[in-house]
Amino acid sequence: MPVKKSQIINIPEAAISSNKFHSAWNLQYGIFLFLFFLIFSSGYTQTDTADKKFYPVFDLYGHIGHLVKNYPHLPNSDKVLFSEINIAYQTNGNKPWHSHYHYPQVGVSLFYNDLGNKEAFGQNFCVLPNFTFRHGNTAKFFGEIRLGFGLAFFNKKYNIVENPSNLYVGSAITNVSFASYDIARFISSRVALKAGLSVFHFSNGHYQLPNIGMNIPGFNIGVKYYPYKMPEKFLDKRIEGYDDKIRFTARFGFGWHEFGYSTFPTGGPKYPVYMGTFYVSKRFTAVNNVKLGLFVNYYTSFYDFIVSQEIFKEYQHLKSSVVSVFLGHEFIIGKFGLVAEAGINVFNPFRRKFTRLYSDSVDFTTFLKTLSGNKLGVQYYPFSPEKSTKHKLYIGAYIKANLGQADFVEYGIGYTF
Repeated sequence: MPVKKSQIINIPEAAISSNKFHSAWNLQYGIFLFLFFLIFSSGYTQTDTADKKFYPVFDLYGHIGHLVKNYPHLPNSDKVLFSEINIAYQTNGNKPWHSHYHYPQVGVSLFYNDLGNKEAFGQNFCVLPNFTFRHGNTAKFFGEIRLGFGLAFFNKKYNIVENPSNLYVGSAITNVSFASYDIARFISSRVALKAGLSVFHFSNGHYQLPNIGMNIPGFNIGVKYYPYKMPEKFLDKRIEGYDDKIRFTARFGFGWHEFGYSTFPTGGPKYPVYMGTFYVSKRFTAVNNVKLGLFVNYYTSFYDFIVSQEIFKEYQHLKSSVVSVFLGHEFIIGKFGLVAEAGINVFNPFRRKFTRLYSDSVDFTTFLKTLSGNKLGVQYYPFSPEKSTKHKLYIGAYIKANLGQADFVEYGIGYTF
């Protein structure tokens, strides 16, 4: 008979044991780091610019924020303080994608953060590649939107004996997502002062429980320094002759996660998840690619639970799968793309039955989690995708979520025909 919710545990004797996948953690973040440096190093490749100069930009920031208490019985946090240095360069049109995005700045930020409770949360250090998009044409004032995605390293995480109250972070390494909007004013030809709003999100993608995730909105002040001023001339190269035909793509991937809720059970095995993604796509502009297709995800954790708890008697492998129809969009930026894919689960028998059996009540949010399957990620193309989408190989990393709750991190390889 199925166990009750309060009895749910990760079974050490399951067909896939924690010992077998003890190295999954190192492999997972080794792959992430490889993609991390591969994808963003391409943005720093210097070629001839309009006047043969490279335009570095330096930003110094102080952030003050509040850790959102999004789960009961968590420790309190005082003010969260972030210190940041951003090392970037100003694009000026030497690559065609620069002008399509109105000449953004491409950078890498280093953060040192005090999370407001040294005993429970400690501090972390972040490495965060980012884009800064400027708007406004006045000589003095301008606005900036900054977006980033990277890695965070925590010195305090959940420990069942020493730190049982920190349910936000179950692993020493997590992903971090960042967004900010700033208003800036030049006080000289090379220096601008800035102030604005920022938000941070930390999560390990459900790889290791607990994983409620940290959400930290806040304010920032900063100073921007241009060693060579702004470029006096911006090139206006454009991507011409891009392929706007409908193309088919197949992507195959894998990832790991722990089976359970956001907070329990802890200490269980890391289960692999296997994915196949199939879609048709069409370029509507030089840098916008729209997709329609299917996610097919196979969960070994679902299969183990089905077998051990006798959830289904027949078609156990099939019912360990989830099939979703999705609509997606990709911003093509040089040799990589920023991807958002929103799906609706059309086949999800295990999760729906599991929810009925083990949830105290099925509210609207819980119901939506059984329907929703979304992915956000980055893709790297060894060969530039700007001119054509035909016969294009890529690798990618994606965070899969059920509604807004992380499920796993996917690493995949795809090919467009």
